[in-house]
Amino acid sequence: MVHQFGAPRRAAVLAAVAAAAAWLLAASGRLALAADGPAGIDDVEQSLLHDPSYRVRVGAALVLGRLAKPRSVPVLLRALKDPHPAVRGSAAQSLGRIADPATRPALQASAQDGSPLVRRMAQDALKAMARARDEKDRDGEGEGEGDPPAPARLSFEIKPMGDQSRHASLALRDHMRDYLTNRLRPVGDVAIDQNARDDGRRAALPARGFIVDGVIKNLSLTTQPTTVEVTCAVQLVVSRQQTGGVFLLSTGEAIVQKPRHQFRPQQRAGMELEALENAVRGASDDLLGRLARQ
Repeated sequence: MVHQFGAPRRAAVLAAVAAAAAWLLAASGRLALAADGPAGIDDVEQSLLHDPSYRVRVGAALVLGRLAKPRSVPVLLRALKDPHPAVRGSAAQSLGRIADPATRPALQASAQDGSPLVRRMAQDALKAMARARDEKDRDGEGEGEGDPPAPARLSFEIKPMGDQSRHASLALRDHMRDYLTNRLRPVGDVAIDQNARDDGRRAALPARGFIVDGVIKNLSLTTQPTTVEVTCAVQLVVSRQQTGGVFLLSTGEAIVQKPRHQFRPQQRAGMELEALENAVRGASDDLLGRLARQ
């Protein structure tokens, strides 16, 4: 689920990061001994997701960045939605150190976070990923014919979006597909032609291909005593292009609120659009996290 949170004072956030550094120094030596096995990393990942202290969660995010294990990417992606901005910023920093291209859309979204600290750390992470990519490109110049081939690029076929809520317009469903396409395009080739499997092009797509079906499960407006809320829930069904087997089910939900005394009926469409984008962002973050482990 995607939430919106108010950012605390910048000084308080920076103080939290500084406090977490002491925890990090104590934990890093212990974790270094466990880096070859999953047990220690499991503990840190669980701390990041569930510890009630945001200082511990900050330290856990930083430790995972120092270890730079690809297996921690999904946990760090979830931490980008933590209620505390210091945790979200630390997760963004660690994702930058791991530099998995599949996390770029999530970091781009964090670069628009309501907290200035999170925005800056996400932007720094994106810059770090760009530098790592440039260095890799330079290192790859002049490679011989005997070098191993590059991994196959992902491909996605995005199907028309459905509507189980019976309240979404065709324009909103089309926007859902376009928004999802933009989030997947940085990590693979995207086709949105609904007839792509019937015109002979399927065989030409890379082996690591996926079909993505989506549906709007809920789209509703509720009037509360002090607010008006639009709720949107979406589901993505991802199957493998070659076998047709379901790869994963991913869901996202978002609520957009306005004070009741400020709400006007003509604002409903904009609120639905915002809620839809936030819900799709949550669902696609889960999808990208799973792909990062492949």
